[in-house]
Amino acid sequence: MKPTPGDIFVVHTPRLDAYTAVQVTALKVEGKDELACVLALDWVGPSLPDAAEVAAMAPAHFNFFFWKDHCVHVWASAEVPRGFTRVGHRPPLVVEDVNSYSGWPSGSALYSQRRWEAIPQAQRDAFKQMVAARDEQVLFTVGDMEVRRSMQRLDTARLAAASDLSVFEALPILTSVNADAPIPGLFDFIRRRPFVYESAVLKHGERRVDLRGAQLSRLTLDVTGVHELYLNDGLEDLSLVGQPDPALKIHGEADGRWLTLSLGAPDMPWSGLDTLDSLHLRAARDVDASRIVRRFPNLTELRIWGAPGYLRNTAELAKLPALAMLTLSDLFGMSPDEFPGPEQLPHLGMLWLTSIPADVAAQVKKAYKAAAREGLDLSVRQPRKADWLAENLDNPFRVWDGADNITPAQAKKAAALYRQARSAALKAVSEGDRSPAALVSALTPIVTAYTDGFNKLDARNTFIFTEEREQIYLALLGIFDAVDERLRSTEGTPAEPLNREALVSVMDSIRDF
Repeated sequence: MKPTPGDIFVVHTPRLDAYTAVQVTALKVEGKDELACVLALDWVGPSLPDAAEVAAMAPAHFNFFFWKDHCVHVWASAEVPRGFTRVGHRPPLVVEDVNSYSGWPSGSALYSQRRWEAIPQAQRDAFKQMVAARDEQVLFTVGDMEVRRSMQRLDTARLAAASDLSVFEALPILTSVNADAPIPGLFDFIRRRPFVYESAVLKHGERRVDLRGAQLSRLTLDVTGVHELYLNDGLEDLSLVGQPDPALKIHGEADGRWLTLSLGAPDMPWSGLDTLDSLHLRAARDVDASRIVRRFPNLTELRIWGAPGYLRNTAELAKLPALAMLTLSDLFGMSPDEFPGPEQLPHLGMLWLTSIPADVAAQVKKAYKAAAREGLDLSVRQPRKADWLAENLDNPFRVWDGADNITPAQAKKAAALYRQARSAALKAVSEGDRSPAALVSALTPIVTAYTDGFNKLDARNTFIFTEEREQIYLALLGIFDAVDERLRSTEGTPAEPLNREALVSVMDSIRDF
């Protein structure tokens, strides 16, 4: 269904256990896409609004953290998503140029505003005053590092240099605390800071981690050696890294009902979070859908990115009755007859499939065609035939094959540059002097040829931007990983690993992209 500018819709927002409202203020066509400009409104109610409530609706204004009277007003797909109900029509409440793109607002900003308003007024006022003042005063030094009053992030170096973490209590707009080494008292400190909403803590060495009372929205945590983990209420995104112990028990608000969990492997030997809402698996090699369904039967969102990988027992996904979002990328091993049909996933509002078997892609497009007309956000891209997987299993640039901004010739040449560099690097390790200095000398021309190859490729038709630049760099690191692995497996290997910094400097000194 396509909306008309002025249409007002409501959607149930589970986190608030209430309905929230939006208005479509404009429509446009951008390339092949039809887009709607969607504005978040201030109304919240336990049931669908009546005419008087629709007439009283106004744009929502948000002022949490660094926002000041901010409106959530974004371009999104013109297809009205499933779950949104039209309740009225008024002339557009806001007419302005909009440069933001996202999905239809579904109440998350209203929830964030409520969390902000739960913080004592005096603390919020001090935060806003500091943001307005932009005070760059140096409060003190730790080691040889300055700590300014305006500092928003703390890292390992400053945390470790402080004799007592209480010195950082003087930072009024501290919002992010990150460490990759043991810092005594760190979790207590995070709990005390009312505005710290994100944190990444690695290699901390604690067996028991307690974050109850913290205000975190996003947390990345190394769970190696952890046996008990208590999460704070209001946490929205949890990313677990490291090697989880089977003894690990995770305690979360409503046992994970409002949480998005991100993992680097499908193995989940720990217990807890049994009512998890959303699961993201990244760089997956082999995933058994039946294990996911048994472990987390209440999922509304499941996203899996392969490395590439295989998805087993795909038909079991039909046993996730509440599933509303499903994303699969670079996953194989499934067949058309086992992929669940639209009648088996009646609440599905988004289905994005990228780089999956070609026969599955064709079947899904056909089976879900009617659902897409009814509001399902359906995207099926880069279908792959069987021989493609065989050719690209070890190709870090496989994602370039079929990308909108990259030609087939560019994708093919990138793969060739990678394979040539990897083969030459491993040959140099096997046949030459393995001392650190000699390895850098032997690998320098290989890194030079690799980098210069991308220089020439980009010079013909510019296509390497931030994302592509990162992928080229990560592919080079993959070659270095292979070199270190060969060194470890070779008798007489020196203790020192490859000097990566020297070789990355070679790349940086000659790259034009």
